[in-house]
Amino acid sequence: MMVELDEIHAAQQRIAGYVRPTPLRKSHALSTELSASIWLKMETMHDTGAFKLRGAANKLLSLDETQKSRGVITVSSGNHGRAVAYMARQLNIRAVVCVTEIIPPEKIGGLYDFGAEVIVHGQTQDDADAEARRIAERDGLLFVSPFDDPHVIAGQGTIGLELLADQPALDIVFVQLSGGGLMAGTAKALKSLKPDIKVIGVSLEHGAAMIESIKVGHIVEVDEKPSIADALPGPIPADNQYTFAMCRKLVDDFVQVPESEILEAMKFILAKEKCLVEGGAAAGVAAMRRYGSLLEGKKAATLLTGNNISLDRALSAFGLKDAQQSETFWIS
Repeated sequence: MMVELDEIHAAQQRIAGYVRPTPLRKSHALSTELSASIWLKMETMHDTGAFKLRGAANKLLSLDETQKSRGVITVSSGNHGRAVAYMARQLNIRAVVCVTEIIPPEKIGGLYDFGAEVIVHGQTQDDADAEARRIAERDGLLFVSPFDDPHVIAGQGTIGLELLADQPALDIVFVQLSGGGLMAGTAKALKSLKPDIKVIGVSLEHGAAMIESIKVGHIVEVDEKPSIADALPGPIPADNQYTFAMCRKLVDDFVQVPESEILEAMKFILAKEKCLVEGGAAAGVAAMRRYGSLLEGKKAATLLTGNNISLDRALSAFGLKDAQQSETFWIS
């Protein structure tokens, strides 16, 4: 099944009162390094700090009064749960979020900050997903998929509309690829409005479930490994209805980036763009740098998808002990 462009336009209208368009900012440092015109979509500037607000808003705003009265439950590595909790609070809906035991503490704290009931269960997203679905059936809650839902996909697709509204001459867009909701919606909007634009999926070097599934033509299981880009790992459920087919059809190419290059990209963004971003957000920049000379002379964009990482965790990942040691990043 596919989400169509008119659904993405409808989502843009539906969420307008809750989700502001984000800036598209030129990166002069990357443009110089890559001999290209490079733009960064600042999804970090949402009220919840990440792009997931778009899909969550479109989903919850589409519910009827009976569905709202039931309450919602979801599974999340952090950002989707924050977005669901934030929107649920705006609409006076009960929200329950299931997370794994390996989720970073700052992301759990963010869920509580926005009023979610948090259930910690299992070591993998599969474990947390199964628990969320079990509780949904037991308690009559409405399960909200973090990616395989037409309203969620359409909401994320509004990024594509904004990209081409701001820079219609874009040649190539790098989009983070995990469960595929972000990619499916964004690529659908981009390809519908500009069929010759190139869309590149970005994920981890290891454990990229969607990429591995597309390679073999069917959904496969992969081993989840801890990563600073904790939003990118995760399984694709076997009953996937939308994102696998859409990503398989719409994505032109893939770049898989190792952990070391994601960390370097995080440092680069902190030093040159003055933005502290989570690992998944930096993966797009890492992919652009890996793509290298193929971008020469092109107009390209990627997404800074979220900023939900604590300063302590970032500094630890950079091998620094405290903010004083990080001063060179800010003044370089």
